[in-house]
Amino acid sequence: MICREQDGDLVMVKQHEHGLLAGRFADHFKQDGHGSGEGRRTGLLWAISNHDRGWIDLDETPFWNDAANSPYSFIDFPLVPKLTFYKRGLDEIEAKTPYGALLCSLHFERLIKISGEACAELTAYLKAEEERRARILRQLEASEPLAEGELHSDARLLQFCDDLSLYLALSEPGTPKSEDHPWFRQGFSGSGDFSFTSGRVITAEWQDKSNLLLDPFPFTRNVEIAFKQRRFPKAEAKRKGIVRAYRETPEEECRITLSSRPE
Repeated sequence: MICREQDGDLVMVKQHEHGLLAGRFADHFKQDGHGSGEGRRTGLLWAISNHDRGWIDLDETPFWNDAANSPYSFIDFPLVPKLTFYKRGLDEIEAKTPYGALLCSLHFERLIKISGEACAELTAYLKAEEERRARILRQLEASEPLAEGELHSDARLLQFCDDLSLYLALSEPGTPKSEDHPWFRQGFSGSGDFSFTSGRVITAEWQDKSNLLLDPFPFTRNVEIAFKQRRFPKAEAKRKGIVRAYRETPEEECRITLSSRPE
């Protein structure tokens, strides 16, 4: 679950909802010259849309973190069960697109290493995922070898689309740039590597509550998106319990247009 607090409310977005949004962004992304060709593109887009599908069942029931006095989110969710759901999701992705599982496995490993956590279960997970990636690479080499730079380019695309979708889930529309989430205040990490940016990091800034400006603009045209979230008072979660408060709150639709900064 992606969760933030806003003016006394909890705002919660399911991980898979966020993943589907990332897939929309990937579908409209400018071609960067080194990514997958048409033969692998369908599987790539499916994998980006479904990279967090391991959380689908888990996000049906939110959990309360007593130590943080807030719901568990993808950030602080306990590592060992998180690894279990990562593996489950990767197994499902590999059954559909082995190349997609290769990308998502690398993506999760990067996120885990950023967290700095360590335990025996993590060591076993990393070893198993290393073996998964080696197996997939052998299969691809025998059937459809990767072009030079393809894996790096597609991994960078997944990271950017994931980050942009996460920015939307963690941001209240219309928030001033100075109050952006600290992860994204200086722009999206690694986005300066895309050829069309000429080394500039892509930044986001709200024009108003329904329009987000991106610069440099990464899409082939303006992108209109919609995603679902739940918003309810934090006090209600404490009174009723997080599960009941979450389930009794209807989903609301958040609609945003992403466009380029006016010149």
